[in-house]
Amino acid sequence: MMIPSPDFPGGFPALMIPPGRGKSYCTVCGFFGKMLAVFLRKGGRRMEKQILLVNRHWHDVNPVDCGWEACEPGHAFGPAARFYWLLHYVVQGRGTFTAGGKETPVRAGQMFVIRPFEVTYYEADRREPWEYIWIGFTCGISLPECLLQEAVVNASRCGSIFSSMLEAENQTDGRELFLCGKVFQLLAALEEKPTGGEDYVEQARTYLEANYMRDVSIGELAGKLNLNRSYFSALFRKKTGKSPQQYLTDYRMERACQLMTEHGYSPGEAALSTGYPDIFSFSRMFKKRFGVSPREYSRRQTEKEESL
Repeated sequence: MMIPSPDFPGGFPALMIPPGRGKSYCTVCGFFGKMLAVFLRKGGRRMEKQILLVNRHWHDVNPVDCGWEACEPGHAFGPAARFYWLLHYVVQGRGTFTAGGKETPVRAGQMFVIRPFEVTYYEADRREPWEYIWIGFTCGISLPECLLQEAVVNASRCGSIFSSMLEAENQTDGRELFLCGKVFQLLAALEEKPTGGEDYVEQARTYLEANYMRDVSIGELAGKLNLNRSYFSALFRKKTGKSPQQYLTDYRMERACQLMTEHGYSPGEAALSTGYPDIFSFSRMFKKRFGVSPREYSRRQTEKEESL
């Protein structure tokens, strides 16, 4: 079955169970009955693990896919679509997720949502590639609004639930029922509203990461959240270990390094692309952070890559 897309002539194949098949189907190798465990190795290191599951065809919640992966820099999947819900929780690192033509950055503690028959694409960051745990399931019940409305969900409170899903690998009986319970536990957690402090900080982090290239005022950001600046800064530091300004500066520096080393930007271009009004203020902050000038940093990175 092809999923139509205005951006790609011919569309994309949906990863579906072929008609008339009564058991689960592994889209990687075409094996029916049980999904195969797949181990990808690079340099002798196992990078991905899938848990063997039998499709029980339960109507309420039916787990069909679960696993973990530590991705290589720039590793990508898609564009593709599935016939089931697929949730990825980012344990560490970062990357980008694209759905409906919109690209969204994703970091540790967040979850990106792939809905049935939705064409998506996701890619690991080249400097901080992500590690994630995923669960795929079909569902005949009402789902939390965040899964229906949002592509990326702040889900740090769900991290322990995702981690515990991997325990299913060690169970010989009841593996699918165990995961079914974990899915219900996850859905219940997503229905809960985070405390005000957590919600404020997540909104602030999202805003800073989306607007780092602009002249961002921490005072104005606190105002957008209807918070006193001092209270907001203390709350942010308590949750992240950094002040809002330091978080913004660190994020700008990360993006500047990426622009110069991966995309060939000059220091001046990187400065203007990361919210600095001129090369001088950018260079001063860069040297304070890394101990060398932006130009020297780029030169060393180039020499390092050429020596590999």
